[in-house]
Amino acid sequence: MRKLLISLIAIAALGTGGVFAQSGFWAGVSGGYPGAQVHFGVENVFPNLDVRGNLGFSYFGLVGVGTGLGIGADVLYNLDVDTGMVPIDVYVGGGPNIAIGAVALGFSIDAFVGGEYRLGELNLPEGGVFLELGPAIRIMPAFTAGFVGRAGFNWHF
Repeated sequence: MRKLLISLIAIAALGTGGVFAQSGFWAGVSGGYPGAQVHFGVENVFPNLDVRGNLGFSYFGLVGVGTGLGIGADVLYNLDVDTGMVPIDVYVGGGPNIAIGAVALGFSIDAFVGGEYRLGELNLPEGGVFLELGPAIRIMPAFTAGFVGRAGFNWHF
């Protein structure tokens, strides 16, 4: 059994490394509602599909949860939208989030539409500023609807 587990872990690690070798990465910070986040992402895990992990702090406090730590993951799908002369990458995304608050534990599913403006025209091609807005369905501690909204900065490498 131990050999089987080691073999499966090795195959997963080598396969993941192959996917990441063909992709770019980014890291960033954002602020908005319900709080501030740092995140790390991988571009083109599948064609036009990015994955991002988030770690944040809810300074506004979520209903029934209070202020606290947030952990989540998002899938971002790049849309082929013609924005004319303005170089904005438009995407839709969403994913689960867990809030570990002062009062209770929370769980939500977020969905959003966003856009990132890459700063190549300002001689900073690795940088980008973004804005995301959308609904949030909070499942725990109570079933409620809310929203997410954030603006931030990404560094692509």
